Amino acid sequence: TKSGEVVILSPKETPFSYIPSEIQGKVVDIALSERSAGVVTSDGKVYIWGGDDYGVQEIPSQVQGKAVQISAGRGHFTVLMDDGSVTSWGRNNYKQAKAPRLKNIVSITSSYFQNYAVDQNGKIHTWGLKGYLMGTDQYGRDLFTRLLSGGRVTLTIGAIAVIISGIIGIIVGSISGYYGGKIDMFFMRLAEVVNAIPFLPLAMILSAIIGSKISETGRISMIMVILGLLSWPSLARLVRGQILSAREQEFVTAAKAMGITELKIIFKHILPNVITVVLVNLTLSFALCMLYESSLSYLGFGVNEPNATWGNMLYGCNDSTVMAQYWWRWVFPSIALSLCTVSINMAGDGMRDAIDPKSNDR
Repeated sequence: TKSGEVVILSPKETPFSYIPSEIQGKVVDIALSERSAGVVTSDGKVYIWGGDDYGVQEIPSQVQGKAVQISAGRGHFTVLMDDGSVTSWGRNNYKQAKAPRLKNIVSITSSYFQNYAVDQNGKIHTWGLKGYLMGTDQYGRDLFTRLLSGGRVTLTIGAIAVIISGIIGIIVGSISGYYGGKIDMFFMRLAEVVNAIPFLPLAMILSAIIGSKISETGRISMIMVILGLLSWPSLARLVRGQILSAREQEFVTAAKAMGITELKIIFKHILPNVITVVLVNLTLSFALCMLYESSLSYLGFGVNEPNATWGNMLYGCNDSTVMAQYWWRWVFPSIALSLCTVSINMAGDGMRDAIDPKSNDR
């Protein structure tokens, strides 16, 4: 206020609510970071309160008694002193807290990760963030950081879905192939029913019905579970075929003659002999699950903002103006998704060629 006091207007309690009583009536300048507040008083002292993220409350001793102006970014503070020099401290991920040695500065200001200082000749000095490697999106967010974060979510969804489908497919295929008969008939008909359920329409319907009633974590979990529950039939058929051929071999007959239980024969003796083929199939399914998740997010039924996936990053570019004028917003996610999918498929093909004994004859 004009009387040099700081007043909180919010009715809710926040980190800014605990105002030091000794500053009231003496404040000449004030600045706010993301979780902290800082002021300069009439006697040149600096006070910081609120959160202590990045050590913002560790005020450099040289500014006390000399400060005339204060500004703040997202996690750092910058102070102009009476001798025309500046000092910065706090978060320093883009060197925004590493102030250069400047003289004759008359004004300062700060933004999220940058600082600007004007000297008495009108020259502007800057330090901090110089730009983003892959640019920013429509909200000014670092595209490279979101690309890495989105890749983690996309890969996690694909990996968990493959683990779920792998467990179900191996168990169903092993039991079906070993026992045969009515058990085999039941499981294979069940696999055909599950295989007939289209994933994308089902996921879109579920997302539209219950998507707003669950948290974002619940939505991500739902996508992983649905992907896993609908992706096992092809693996089950593959395992069944391998088990059918392996169960007639001599080592299985020997294990039966020794009195080993059938489940132990299936999972300890037969399955290790066919697991390499299963790993190849799971690798290829991994890439397919990633594409499913990205397709779902691209259609607006997957992971929602502000959580990033490669699919919803592309969904945000579903506009002719963006595609024509802001090419970096869709080019980099597209390249990342394409390279990752192709790499996983090539790894799966390489594993298949290395494992298949007939591959050298081709």
